[in-house]
Amino acid sequence: MKILFINFTKFWGGGESWTYQVMDELRKRNHSITLISNTVSELKLKAEHNNFTTYPFKVNNLSYLNLIQLSKIKKLLIEIQPDVVILNSSLELKTVGLVLKSCGCTKVIFTRGIPSPMKMKPLKRYVFSNVVSNIIVNSYYVKNSVSNIASLLKTEPEVIYHGINPETILEAKGGTKNIAIIGRLSSEKGVDIALKVMVEVLKSEPYAKLWVIGNGKEKEKLIRLSSELGINKSVNFYGFTKDVENLLIQCSILILPSRWEGFGLVLLEAMKLKIPCIAFDHTAANEIIEDNITGYLIPNMDISLMAKKINHLLGNPKLAIEMGKKGNILLIEKFTIDKSIDKYEKIMEQL
Repeated sequence: MKILFINFTKFWGGGESWTYQVMDELRKRNHSITLISNTVSELKLKAEHNNFTTYPFKVNNLSYLNLIQLSKIKKLLIEIQPDVVILNSSLELKTVGLVLKSCGCTKVIFTRGIPSPMKMKPLKRYVFSNVVSNIIVNSYYVKNSVSNIASLLKTEPEVIYHGINPETILEAKGGTKNIAIIGRLSSEKGVDIALKVMVEVLKSEPYAKLWVIGNGKEKEKLIRLSSELGINKSVNFYGFTKDVENLLIQCSILILPSRWEGFGLVLLEAMKLKIPCIAFDHTAANEIIEDNITGYLIPNMDISLMAKKINHLLGNPKLAIEMGKKGNILLIEKFTIDKSIDKYEKIMEQL
């Protein structure tokens, strides 16, 4: 099957990580994979490095008005003749939606991982009604947020959870006082909340350390906040690293204090290494964590309660290890990459 991915995002985020993973797994199953990307794109660079066929275009929010560029994209679509087209976001939808219609592309999948309602302007309404054949979302939390477009579709949005390869030679040993948070250093990830949680944690666990793994525009602001809170000696900022697992196995707990989260792939990464997870209960985390079994779900963004649960696990390492083992079992049962790709293939075959 010839599958065309269209992703115009410039930076590397969770959506791009997942797009690449799906591309890679589908290629392993002998599908022909092509990527149309932005000229400046980290996804493009990774795809090219790993020998995917890529076609870059300089795209912005007004590119749907650029008739010369749209003509070039149309010519490319006619040349590729994809069996299925997978779009990443509203930018792709707006930019190429009418072109896909004019080329006769009838199997068009729109993916959504952001848990917020979409603004439905006339162009988007038309594209959803006349171009998009299926929507794939990564959680029921996200599915509920796109209920405003469900009436425009011929089929109900399909939930396909993200997945990972559960095989690893690494495993967290537990018993440390290190707490991990992984993600882009931006407001929605709630790293500032994690710092305030640490203030409470340190009252009972003075040797605890928060390991912040990731980079982003708020890094300097967060470093200053840790100093203002008087906990800078208890917080390590590791920045972006490709060697996340070797850091993560040195931690006993992973926390997800996000203000919003469409899924929470880092939870799976922790479960792979048998690490228990603690997250706020207002995001898709409650579709991944089994409360009191593989970790804890914290209601009402309660900072004090999150700190209390962290301290409970730090003070009971055997319990933390047992929760981590149960999380690993749940990962294998429900969140493997093979299960995710099986569902993608099933949808594409039905189109």
